[in-house]
Amino acid sequence: MKLKSFALTSLTFCFAAICGTPSVQAATLTTIVDGISNARANSFGPDGSLYVAEPGIGGNGNCQPSPSAIFQPLCAGNSGSLVKVSPDGTKTRLLTNFQSVAEQPSGNQGAGIQDLQFDSLGNAYLLTGFAGYPGNRDKETLELGSKYPLPETQLKVFPPSAPDKVLNAPNLAQLYKVDLNTGSLNSIFDFGKYEITNNPDGQDVVTNPYDLTIGGDTAYVVDGGGNAAYKIKLDGSDSEAIAIPKKILSASVLPSAPPGQELPPDLVELLPGLVEQVPGGKIALQSVPTGGAIGPDGAFYVGEYTGFPYPENESRIFRIGEDGNPEVFLDGFTHITDLTFDENGNLLVLQFSDESQLNGDITNLPGSLIQVAPDGTRTTLVAAGEGLDSADGIDIGPDGKIYITNRGVGPENGQVVRVDGIVTEKVPEPTSILGLLALASVGATSAIAKRKRPNKLGEELLPKAEIV
Repeated sequence: MKLKSFALTSLTFCFAAICGTPSVQAATLTTIVDGISNARANSFGPDGSLYVAEPGIGGNGNCQPSPSAIFQPLCAGNSGSLVKVSPDGTKTRLLTNFQSVAEQPSGNQGAGIQDLQFDSLGNAYLLTGFAGYPGNRDKETLELGSKYPLPETQLKVFPPSAPDKVLNAPNLAQLYKVDLNTGSLNSIFDFGKYEITNNPDGQDVVTNPYDLTIGGDTAYVVDGGGNAAYKIKLDGSDSEAIAIPKKILSASVLPSAPPGQELPPDLVELLPGLVEQVPGGKIALQSVPTGGAIGPDGAFYVGEYTGFPYPENESRIFRIGEDGNPEVFLDGFTHITDLTFDENGNLLVLQFSDESQLNGDITNLPGSLIQVAPDGTRTTLVAAGEGLDSADGIDIGPDGKIYITNRGVGPENGQVVRVDGIVTEKVPEPTSILGLLALASVGATSAIAKRKRPNKLGEELLPKAEIV
């Protein structure tokens, strides 16, 4: 729940004691567009336009308690859109008044339009989120959900709504083929109905589709609510759901009250629905996968945020190969929200925050960007405190530069920034056995990385759009 055939796929390549995480010279972040509410993914169209998902700020409609917001209610409205920035810098909104849910009255933690990606033919595909029990989405899913049992803990903290209290938001938790000229939507896959009837991870019945990647004739989707990764044929003919495993940690990571005091009663009441106690003084945290990318080897790589209590340095990256088995590829990150590969085979890891989200204001947490080279070397390209705050999406532009959705929580708080001024150095040929094996495992000799967008378009992005 959330607020996404090689020999060494389960090996963690880079331990701090071996290679550390060096930083490069401080990068410059150039604002391309701002004023976006609860900004999510950014991507590029065939004409070089930048698209930014704007989930919106919900509204004054019906509400439901959401595990994404530690069971605070998210309320429905029609405040979402898709922000388009043309190559000449013109900013327009498409798909306006789209269905949205968010906390009220803050407007934080929005879910709605999550991601837009294009296939190799230029067709557009839209992913929508939800962040809650899908039976509460509309009357049809409420009726469907009544036929399937829910875990006892879920019934206590985020149960089904009454029929007159459903969100009436049937466009959420879906994958669509979308016509951006007319706004017409053709549903390819309904994550809400699938979660109700299949519940891939076998835990609470929640869905929040969070990240979309297109590769060939297949959509790869990360569901942070359902703790699952999906492979879905773009024609809707077939689909596969892959559960992402829990994280087992010592119960000592749970929040504790100061000496002589007690935890707030409301938190104590919610704990059974947030964490699972396991033998040996340990707890099992839900993965909360939030970012995905197709690697140079054709495998699907999935990064996780991790669930409550949101521990630092415990987020993992999984590799899912042809056998559909998620194996830990890297670990030691914090609150991953997105991944992508550049044309040199470097894996770029975006951290929403370097600190636990419990440490401060979720709208302004210090995020970072980390590069993992094919030999496993980690380099911090943008360190915490250098301008990334609650960062929520990443892509490589047609100009080869990195674009990041920044300040991803809050009304009109979001922006997309271009990362400029990075001092790049050629990654040295690895001489160790570790480096050679790492290169083999990620297919680093591949000349073209499969990323979130079609191959390079040959046009310079936004030549006039420094600031909108």
